[in-house]
Amino acid sequence: MKTKMEDASGPSAGRAARVAAETLLPPPTETRPTKQNRPTPVARATNDPSPATASLRSASIDVGRGEPPEHLFRRLLGAYLAGAREFSIRERPAVSLGTRDVIRTFCRRTRQPEIISDDSGVILLRDLAFESPIPLDQRIARMGRLVADFHREAVESWSQLPFLEDGYWERRDDEIDREAWYVQRVAAIQLGAGEPGSGSLGLWTTARSLERIADHAVVIGEAGRRLVDLPNGSGPVTSLRQLHQQAMAHLEGVLLADDGATANDLLDLGEALQASGRALADRLLPAVGGGTMPPATAAAVTRILESINRTIAYAQDIAQVALDQCGPGSTPPRRRTSVVPAAST
Repeated sequence: MKTKMEDASGPSAGRAARVAAETLLPPPTETRPTKQNRPTPVARATNDPSPATASLRSASIDVGRGEPPEHLFRRLLGAYLAGAREFSIRERPAVSLGTRDVIRTFCRRTRQPEIISDDSGVILLRDLAFESPIPLDQRIARMGRLVADFHREAVESWSQLPFLEDGYWERRDDEIDREAWYVQRVAAIQLGAGEPGSGSLGLWTTARSLERIADHAVVIGEAGRRLVDLPNGSGPVTSLRQLHQQAMAHLEGVLLADDGATANDLLDLGEALQASGRALADRLLPAVGGGTMPPATAAAVTRILESINRTIAYAQDIAQVALDQCGPGSTPPRRRTSVVPAAST
C-alpha cells in the first residue's frame, strides 16, 4: 500500500482510516448529562444516538513541533472518517506554511470541509454540507465502476506512447480516495447510531476494499512503462492482460452478488484465479535467468502480478461481505457456471 499526498508526502487511506489519535468533544452549546460530556476518542466518536448529532462533533488537533506533514494528515483524516464535522487545528506560536499546505490538501482530498476562520494560531474547519442525498449503496456501485475503469485504463496504457505525465495515476486515484473516505465516514456514523438494516459495516468494508484495489491500478499503470521491452501481441504481456481481464470480471461479479450461492462460487473463482496467477509467475519469471527478460522488466512483471493478486484478494473480501449479508436464512449454496474461466498458464 503506497503512501501519498498532494503537495506533501502523506498517508495511504488504509493506514489513515486506522488512525484515531484525537479527542472529539460535543459543541459548547449542547446540554447533555455529565457522563456524555466526557471527551471521547475518535474511534468511538460515532457512538451517538443520532447521525445528525454525531456529525456536529469537533476534533481538536494540536500540531506538534516538527511533526511530519503525513502524520498531521493522518490525524485529520482519522477524525474525518470517525465522523467529526468540525476541526480545530492549533499550532504555536503560529500556524506554519507546512501545516497550511496539509490543511489545504486535506480539504481538497476529502468532501466538504472548508476553512471558516484563521486567527491566533488556530485554523477552524467545518463541514458545511455534510451528507449527500445519494444512498451509500449507489455510491458503492459508482465506485465499483470507477475502479474497474481505472484498472482497465492502467492496462491499456501499456501500449500507448508517449507515456502519461508523472503523477497522473495518483491524481486519478485521489478521486476514488475521496469517494471511499466519504462512504466510510457516513457508514461509521450510521454504525454508531445503530441504524437497523443499514448494512453500514458491509458498505464500510466494501469502500475500503475498493480504495485499496484502486491503489493497485496505480502500481499497474506505473510499472507498465517497463513492459515496452517485451513483445506485444504474444508472450508475457498477453498473459498479464488475460489475467487482469479475468480479475476485473471477478471484481464486477462480486459487486453484483446478491445471494449466498453466487458469493460462494465467486470466492471459489477468486481462489482459482490466485492459483493461476502463481502458476503464471512461475512460468514467466524464470525467463530472467535465460536473458530473455531484462531485470528491470522482470521486476515490473513481478509488481504487476502482485497487484493483480492483491486486487483479487480485496475482491474476495467484498464477496465475503455479500456472503455474510445473506445470513443463515439464505438459499443453500449451489454449483454455478464460473463467471470467468481460469487464467491460462
